[in-house]
Amino acid sequence: MLMSTSSNNTLPIVQRTLTLYIYPIWLIFGIIGCLLNLIVFSRPQLRTTSCCIYFFAASVDHLMTLIIGIGPVLYTLNNPDPQIQSLLFCKLRGYIFQICLMLSRWFVAFACIDRFALTSDKINLRNFAKPKMAYRIIIIIIIFWSIICSHRLIFYEIKGNLCGIINNMAAALYHSVYVIIGAGIFPAIMMTICAYFIHRNLAHKHQRRIRLSLGDYQRNPLDQQVLKILLVQVICYIIFTIPQLCNLVFNTISITIPNRSNEQLIIEAFVAFLAELMLYLFPVTSFYLYTLTSRTFRKESMKFFRSRIGRKNRIIPVIGGATDGYHLEHQKTTTNVCGSPVKISVMEIKQKL
Repeated sequence: MLMSTSSNNTLPIVQRTLTLYIYPIWLIFGIIGCLLNLIVFSRPQLRTTSCCIYFFAASVDHLMTLIIGIGPVLYTLNNPDPQIQSLLFCKLRGYIFQICLMLSRWFVAFACIDRFALTSDKINLRNFAKPKMAYRIIIIIIIFWSIICSHRLIFYEIKGNLCGIINNMAAALYHSVYVIIGAGIFPAIMMTICAYFIHRNLAHKHQRRIRLSLGDYQRNPLDQQVLKILLVQVICYIIFTIPQLCNLVFNTISITIPNRSNEQLIIEAFVAFLAELMLYLFPVTSFYLYTLTSRTFRKESMKFFRSRIGRKNRIIPVIGGATDGYHLEHQKTTTNVCGSPVKISVMEIKQKL
């Protein structure tokens, strides 16, 4: 009994402490990383690649996931929880948040399909890996999950300190099952299958080039770097999603167990919190993983930062009608039309004027 009371008091304190110190770090680094992802994937070299269009869409979705998911949680640390104060907020936040969670996974899954199509020998399949096709599929994915997740708008309710599907057992079971299948099993299977076929297609192409004595053939470096980014996405998705998937399976089983004790409910809530904490690592770490694994991504990031720094340090001379206000203390270096530097001394400037 003493142990039960101790866990009832300790776990909520630990959860609040982790929320106070971990979530702000997740939010700051995640938002910065997502914004940098958007900048890099919108660079001219990358935005014409169909797979990078999926990455761009996933980065927008990750940004929304962090703001909608973590923002209200941090707000409730020192303020009343709007999810249990307003039924409209309870429904809308749950609905939009669930859509965001589903979209990022399926954007990555279709990015895998895109790379598989690109490595295929069949022309019809390669036509799938086109920017125009990527935009269409992104729109279809958004519409599809907006419809599938609409049950949250209908069945979410507020009861005490809870916002969710509480009294409707059938709706709760449907929610758990469709999230397990639609957010966990299907995307993971699709990613794994596509990764296998991509590897097989690349191996077949390599063997064919050897038979044809095309030893001097060089692969497209951009496609290779994009493939690296994709594989990192798949691995991280599986690692960070497994805890949430296990928790959902456990919740689906526990729904059918009546009269659970207060201690069991507190432990389940804490385990769910840890699984969600891990889930946020998927959007938080994306930029930093891309930077570590892809040379092209690093190069495009450095180009952006150099262009920003160069623009700030650039001096644009303004020549007016009078020169009395100019005080030249050092020799100035200017650039002619061809880009070669020309040094002009103070005396030369006075003679010309």
